[in-house]
Amino acid sequence: MVRTSDKPEKEAEASYDALVVRLEKVVAALEAGDLSLEQSVERFAEGVKLARDAGLKLDEAERRVEQLVKDAAGVETIAPLDRDEP
Repeated sequence: MVRTSDKPEKEAEASYDALVVRLEKVVAALEAGDLSLEQSVERFAEGVKLARDAGLKLDEAERRVEQLVKDAAGVETIAPLDRDEP
C-alpha cells in the first residue's frame, strides 16, 4: 500500500525526469543541425526554460532533504544534509 505522503515526492520526481527527457530531445535536435534558424532559436529558448525548471526542481528537492536538528540549547534549527556522511 502506498502512503499518500509518498505520492507528491514521486510526482515531483516524474516531473523532473520528464523535464530531463524533453531537454535531452531538444539538445539532440539542436545538435543534429537539421532545424532552420527560427526553429533553432525556438528550441534553444525551450531548452533554457527546461534547464531552469529542472534546476528549480533540484533546488526544491534539496530544501526538502534538509533536516531539523537541535542545537546545544535545544532549539530546533535547519541544517543541510551532510553529503559527506555515508
